[in-house]
Amino acid sequence: MNKQEFVSQRDMLDIVFANRNRAYGAYQLRREYPNNLLKALGLGLLLMALLMLSPKIMAAFAGLVSPEVVEFPSDDDRVFTEVKVIQPPVVKVPPPPQASVAYKPPVVAPDHEVDETPVQDVQTILDDSRNIGAQTVEGPDDTPPTLDPPGNGTAVIELPAPPEDDNPVDPFVVSRMPSFPGGEAEMFRWISKNLEYPEQARETGVSGPVVLQFLVTKDGSIQDIQVVKTPAGGAILGREAVRVVQSMPRWTPGEHNGKPVKVKFTLPLRFNLQ
Repeated sequence: MNKQEFVSQRDMLDIVFANRNRAYGAYQLRREYPNNLLKALGLGLLLMALLMLSPKIMAAFAGLVSPEVVEFPSDDDRVFTEVKVIQPPVVKVPPPPQASVAYKPPVVAPDHEVDETPVQDVQTILDDSRNIGAQTVEGPDDTPPTLDPPGNGTAVIELPAPPEDDNPVDPFVVSRMPSFPGGEAEMFRWISKNLEYPEQARETGVSGPVVLQFLVTKDGSIQDIQVVKTPAGGAILGREAVRVVQSMPRWTPGEHNGKPVKVKFTLPLRFNLQ
């Protein structure tokens, strides 16, 4: 019955793929499908059995491995070594010598040689801060210094003013920037009135931006003019810009904390051919 049924399936497969290309794989897959199904089913059952039996297998292998015993030394086996701490030697500094008066033993003298100077009483001797020793030694003077009494004068002592910082101040920290008389608009009108386009630059067609940097001093005069940027071949434009800035009137100086200071100023100009 099963054989007849299997043959019928193969015959049906041949009928389906009659007059078709059987080399591209579909025919072979359908033909081997029953065998592949049985193999997959058997492999799945085997894996399931291994998973179910894995605890018993691991327990069996665990019994074959003997645990390693690590012995730690007991408190009685520990060896203590005494460490001797060597103290540094103490250097004794002798104290400074104190003033003392040499003791002279009394000598019995004849009456005509006796000094009639009155002898000091005991309290006077005790009030003396000097000690009595075998010889006279001069020690440091413990007498407190004598201070002059305060006077009644009204003189005023003026402290010298701190030196002024003459270095230029960063434009970003000044309280007020230096300015041209009349403001920025008046400055550019003055520049356009006094600036002359160099004839050589006009003939060669040189134009473009020129950037100057100069120092506005505390009295508003302009110093240290530097050409920061010129167009290609425009050195003559930079010289003309320097000439005009040098002829400017005095500016209003910059201020910081209410005092005039030196400030570096950057001035961009542009030469355009009309």
